[in-house]
Amino acid sequence: MNYSQEINTQRCDDLISIGATCVAQIEGRFFWLIEVEMDVMGKLREEVIIREITATQATVLIATGVMRCQIVDTLPTSIPGIEEEPICAFVVGQNVFLVFSVENATDRLVLVRVPLCRII
Repeated sequence: MNYSQEINTQRCDDLISIGATCVAQIEGRFFWLIEVEMDVMGKLREEVIIREITATQATVLIATGVMRCQIVDTLPTSIPGIEEEPICAFVVGQNVFLVFSVENATDRLVLVRVPLCRII
Protein backbone atom coordinates (compact mmCIF):
# COMPACT_ATOMS: atom_id res chain seq x y z
CA MET A 1 0.00 0.00 0.00
CA ASN A 2 1.44 3.38 -0.91
CA TYR A 3 1.08 6.60 1.11
CA SER A 4 -1.89 7.99 -0.90
CA GLN A 5 -3.79 4.71 -0.48
CA GLU A 6 -3.05 4.80 3.25
CA ILE A 7 -4.52 8.31 3.52
CA ASN A 8 -7.64 7.23 1.66
CA THR A 9 -8.27 4.45 4.19
CA GLN A 10 -7.78 6.63 7.28
CA ARG A 11 -10.21 9.17 8.64
CA CYS A 12 -9.06 12.79 8.51
CA ASP A 13 -9.47 12.94 12.33
CA ASP A 14 -6.72 10.36 12.59
CA LEU A 15 -4.34 12.47 10.48
CA ILE A 16 -4.90 16.04 11.69
CA SER A 17 -5.99 17.38 15.06
CA ILE A 18 -5.99 20.71 16.87
CA GLY A 19 -3.73 20.88 19.90
CA ALA A 20 -3.33 23.91 22.15
CA THR A 21 -4.79 27.28 21.24
CA CYS A 22 -4.31 30.65 22.89
CA VAL A 23 -4.72 34.40 22.42
CA ALA A 24 -1.72 36.71 22.88
CA GLN A 25 -1.82 40.47 23.37
CA ILE A 26 1.50 41.98 22.29
CA GLU A 27 2.11 45.71 21.96
CA GLY A 28 -1.60 46.43 21.69
CA ARG A 29 -2.10 43.83 18.96
CA PHE A 30 -3.89 40.50 19.30
CA PHE A 31 -2.84 37.12 17.89
CA TRP A 32 -4.59 33.74 17.86
CA LEU A 33 -2.18 30.80 17.98
CA ILE A 34 -3.43 27.36 16.92
CA GLU A 35 -1.33 24.22 17.23
CA VAL A 36 -2.00 21.74 14.44
CA GLU A 37 -0.83 18.17 14.99
CA MET A 38 -0.42 15.97 11.91
CA ASP A 39 0.39 12.32 11.45
CA VAL A 40 2.78 12.28 8.51
CA MET A 41 3.61 8.70 7.57
CA GLY A 42 3.39 7.54 11.18
CA LYS A 43 5.39 10.44 12.63
CA LEU A 44 3.75 13.24 14.66
CA ARG A 45 4.48 16.72 13.32
CA GLU A 46 3.41 19.90 15.11
CA GLU A 47 2.96 23.30 13.49
CA VAL A 48 1.53 26.54 14.86
CA ILE A 49 -0.66 28.83 12.80
CA ILE A 50 -0.61 32.45 13.95
CA ARG A 51 -3.33 34.86 12.88
CA GLU A 52 -3.61 38.52 13.82
CA ILE A 53 -7.13 39.25 15.11
CA THR A 54 -9.07 42.24 16.43
CA ALA A 55 -9.61 43.06 20.10
CA THR A 56 -13.27 42.07 19.68
CA GLN A 57 -12.34 38.70 18.20
CA ALA A 58 -9.88 38.15 21.06
CA THR A 59 -12.61 38.93 23.61
CA VAL A 60 -15.00 36.46 21.95
CA LEU A 61 -12.36 33.70 21.79
CA ILE A 62 -11.43 34.17 25.45
CA ALA A 63 -15.13 34.21 26.45
CA THR A 64 -15.58 30.85 24.68
CA GLY A 65 -12.74 29.27 26.65
CA VAL A 66 -9.59 29.93 24.61
CA MET A 67 -6.79 30.59 27.09
CA ARG A 68 -4.49 33.62 27.07
CA CYS A 69 -0.97 32.74 25.94
CA GLN A 70 1.64 32.69 28.69
CA ILE A 71 4.44 35.08 27.74
CA VAL A 72 7.75 34.72 29.60
CA ASP A 73 11.26 36.14 29.29
CA THR A 74 13.23 32.92 29.93
CA LEU A 75 13.34 29.55 28.19
CA PRO A 76 11.30 26.77 29.81
CA THR A 77 13.38 24.53 32.06
CA SER A 78 13.17 20.76 31.83
CA ILE A 79 11.09 19.22 34.60
CA PRO A 80 10.44 15.47 34.80
CA GLY A 81 7.02 14.64 33.36
CA ILE A 82 6.74 17.87 31.37
CA GLU A 83 7.67 17.95 27.70
CA GLU A 84 8.76 21.29 26.20
CA GLU A 85 9.21 21.44 22.44
CA PRO A 86 10.16 24.51 20.40
CA ILE A 87 7.90 24.83 17.36
CA CYS A 88 8.49 28.19 15.67
CA ALA A 89 9.16 31.90 16.16
CA PHE A 90 7.53 35.14 15.02
CA VAL A 91 8.45 38.82 15.25
CA VAL A 92 6.35 41.64 16.69
CA GLY A 93 7.97 45.05 17.01
CA GLN A 94 11.44 44.73 18.54
CA ASN A 95 10.95 41.19 19.89
CA VAL A 96 11.06 37.64 18.61
CA PHE A 97 8.58 35.30 20.26
CA LEU A 98 9.71 31.66 20.44
CA VAL A 99 6.68 29.35 20.54
CA PHE A 100 6.99 26.27 22.74
CA SER A 101 4.50 23.45 23.11
CA VAL A 102 4.45 22.48 26.79
CA GLU A 103 2.71 19.21 27.59
CA ASN A 104 1.95 17.43 30.84
CA ALA A 105 -1.64 16.87 31.99
CA THR A 106 -2.63 19.66 29.59
CA ASP A 107 -1.27 20.92 26.30
CA ARG A 108 -0.47 24.65 26.15
CA LEU A 109 1.62 27.10 24.19
CA VAL A 110 4.21 29.28 25.91
CA LEU A 111 5.79 32.29 24.21
CA VAL A 112 9.33 33.29 25.14
CA ARG A 113 10.06 36.98 24.43
CA VAL A 114 13.58 37.59 23.07
CA PRO A 115 14.73 41.13 22.09
CA LEU A 116 16.00 41.60 18.54
CA CYS A 117 19.62 42.68 18.18
CA ARG A 118 20.31 46.11 16.74
CA ILE A 119 22.35 46.20 13.58
CA ILE A 120 24.75 49.14 13.51
